[in-house]
Amino acid sequence: MAQTLTKPVADVCKHGIQWRSVVYDALLLPVGVLTLADAIGDERETAARRWRRLGEYRVGSGSVVQPMTNAQVFGYGLLSAVLGLVSLFLLFLTVLAVVRGPFWGFVEHGPVQPGTWGGPSRAGAWIAHGLIAVPCIVMFLFVLRGIAALQALLVQGTHKWVLPATIMLAAGALAFFWAWLQQV
Repeated sequence: MAQTLTKPVADVCKHGIQWRSVVYDALLLPVGVLTLADAIGDERETAARRWRRLGEYRVGSGSVVQPMTNAQVFGYGLLSAVLGLVSLFLLFLTVLAVVRGPFWGFVEHGPVQPGTWGGPSRAGAWIAHGLIAVPCIVMFLFVLRGIAALQALLVQGTHKWVLPATIMLAAGALAFFWAWLQQV
């Protein structure tokens, strides 16, 4: 993973800001956990370098990271780990929506029951699953982009509203994640 964080952005992500955001979100959990360890070990400069490298995935060039205390590094690491967990969950839901949406007919081989969305015909069920999943996929990708943008603003420390917004997003996302786990 350390090798991934040191590669130039052009080598890792050539497909625009949306895919940079997905890479950024996928790396949030491990970087957040490493930042927690940096805060415990009093390695603020190491955390700042890691944030700078991670910021390159988001914006495509070196980002500015404000000097932080150990408490701030720990708090930002904790928030980043939570947002990373939520981002991985959203990536999972995106993959699930792709597999069970537009490609529903390739993964579902059993008989189509009358209560199936779009049933009782197989074609109707396939169309219904695809029409429901495609907007969900687009929404999940935009939410992932928003999480990446908010977390990047948090680390840059340029706006005062970002910290409360990030805390509220993390709390709401954890509540959503917990509710989803309870229904499984």
